[in-house]
Amino acid sequence: MKNNLLLLLLLTFTRLSAQDAYHTALSTLLQTTYALPAPVQWVLPNTETATLAAAINYGGTTTNFTATGQPFTQARQRVVTLQANPWDAGHLYSNTSAISAGDKCLVIIWLRSPTANAKVSIFAENNVTYAKEVLSTVNVGSEWEMYAAPFESQAGYAVNALNIGLHLAFGNQTIEIGGAACVNYKNTVFFTQLPVLLNNDTYPGQEPDAAWRADAAASIESLRKANLSVQVSDVNGQPVSGAQVQVEMLQHEFKFGTAVVSNKFNGGSGFNATYEEKLLNLDGNGHGFNEVVFENDLKWPAWEQHWFSSQPEIANDVQWLHDRGISIRGHNLAWPGWAYSPSDINANATPAYIKGRIRAHIQDILSYPGIGTEMIDWDVLNEITTNNDYANRFAGTPGYTTGRELYAEIFRQADSLAPNSVLYLNDYIAIEQGDSPTNGIATWRSRIDELIAAGAPIEGIGFQGHFSASPTGIPRVKEIYDEFWNAYGLEAKITEYDIDKLVPAQTQADYMRDFLTITFAHPSMKGFLMWGFWDGAHWTDNAPIYREDWTLKPGGEAFIDQVFNQWWTNETLQTNLSGDASVRGFKGKYKVTVDCGDGLSQTRFIDLVSDTILNFNALCLVGAHETAQFLKFTATPTLVRDAVVLNWENTGFSGLVTLRATDALGRLVAEQVLDHTTASHTFQTSAWPSGAYFLSIENGGRRKVIRVVVSGF
Repeated sequence: MKNNLLLLLLLTFTRLSAQDAYHTALSTLLQTTYALPAPVQWVLPNTETATLAAAINYGGTTTNFTATGQPFTQARQRVVTLQANPWDAGHLYSNTSAISAGDKCLVIIWLRSPTANAKVSIFAENNVTYAKEVLSTVNVGSEWEMYAAPFESQAGYAVNALNIGLHLAFGNQTIEIGGAACVNYKNTVFFTQLPVLLNNDTYPGQEPDAAWRADAAASIESLRKANLSVQVSDVNGQPVSGAQVQVEMLQHEFKFGTAVVSNKFNGGSGFNATYEEKLLNLDGNGHGFNEVVFENDLKWPAWEQHWFSSQPEIANDVQWLHDRGISIRGHNLAWPGWAYSPSDINANATPAYIKGRIRAHIQDILSYPGIGTEMIDWDVLNEITTNNDYANRFAGTPGYTTGRELYAEIFRQADSLAPNSVLYLNDYIAIEQGDSPTNGIATWRSRIDELIAAGAPIEGIGFQGHFSASPTGIPRVKEIYDEFWNAYGLEAKITEYDIDKLVPAQTQADYMRDFLTITFAHPSMKGFLMWGFWDGAHWTDNAPIYREDWTLKPGGEAFIDQVFNQWWTNETLQTNLSGDASVRGFKGKYKVTVDCGDGLSQTRFIDLVSDTILNFNALCLVGAHETAQFLKFTATPTLVRDAVVLNWENTGFSGLVTLRATDALGRLVAEQVLDHTTASHTFQTSAWPSGAYFLSIENGGRRKVIRVVVSGF
């Protein structure tokens, strides 16, 4: 064992000792600046010459040159053009040292570009499956910057099994590259010790005085709020001043939601009590998400194979959610790639077979009791810009020139079976890569145009939002929203929000706040859903709200503050002399309580979706015209059968005393006028219908009211 360890150390020393000046300088930089140990292993060659010589370039043109004033000296210029996919032009290396699962590695590369808004993706991936160890899309400036992207290897890689490099085809751009290296620290560090250097602690529109902010605030005030006027009157129809009015918001009209795993709540097989509790109570005051989407359960293979829950269990979950006022999106009916379909739907299947299976599946899921027609929306088609397997298989067959004619048929079938659901087209093209000059938007719009021309009942646009390490600038997000709104006038939602873990935590929080704001401010937008909210059940282990131990992330704090504080209405008001209390509140569900201060109160629940006047008629006993309290005005008994006796103290009375009895609707039932010296009177009640009555005494402009109940017991 000792001999093996000595041999390993000797080999490591030998490998490291052969490194060139750049790798020595890089090792020193990482140790002194980031308190890291010496590299255990170089994953790529440990000299600039060998590394650059082994690099593979494709798409565009390549020129080598000498870099000056930098730790490295050898550099390469790549000139590329915009392609259909970012990976259609690239620069990559293969690992020359094996990597074990769990190794902590750090990809280093230096970049600059003379092109404005240049962008690349830094990646490390399995060279057969293309499964990513790290993928970060970053902005590239005009000066040399060192980029560092860490990863903890999910798999082991033999020599030449891992590709490390750049995707370049984001636009017509020139990218200059130098100093590529990859350090393997194995288990000598914790992953969190590795630096993240992606030039991504800012994004366009982040500035506190950015021009878009004032417009967004004005739009939110106009679009997302409405006036509520609460008018209170007494039993005689007179306005009541000084009544307390509590206006308590319960839920937004706008949808703020998340993807969920079905078996983690409602007693599922993977039940997690905290998961369920947080769904319903994010802010600690009982307010949670008001919309969810099942992350996988309604996808075609999961539906048929019951990945997490059976179909009856899903139906039960749907009812559980609806009972708690939570709406549900359906995701998705068809995702037209072989990889996202049942195994029998593949390149060997005939178009007739595929079409029959699709129609049967849509019929099955949309007709399933308690599920299909219970979805507020359905993502009818998912990612048709990049998944072309169905279309390619149908293209050229009778009735299918492009093959995409199939998509309109799918939309029409969905509309016939779920006419009350909003039918969405969902895709990641657009805002995720929005800072590029073009990014597939033209392709997506051409697909939408085709579908509309074919009579497809598209009713909503689903913008996914899986943001890379350099998230799209806020002004550009608004431009994209405007483009689709102006072109189609369709409602839209952010359907799948999350952000790369390599974005600094505070920047994630800032972006959450700003991206929420520009989305909430736009007239097309109906909702914002994140693709999971907890690291313990998230596809990239970086959910926006909670860490795995359920501590709140800065991004989670930003979300909760915006949704349940900045955009939340809770007001305690008092009615004015006209009996009115008014507030401009965020649209949604409300609990409104009026307390007259005389033991009478009433609560109503309303949906504030437009300017609303809410009348509390004949509620209060004391009107606004009362100027003093009477002493000892009593009614005996208060639960009355045949008669009720009124007694009062007449000190200070003059003139006439008026006694009245009115019912709960304010209608006069009995009246008696007496001399001011009188101090008692009896109303006969045997003929009065059962119910509540208000007995009042008036003298000299003063008034007091008592409530009694007449019952024929």
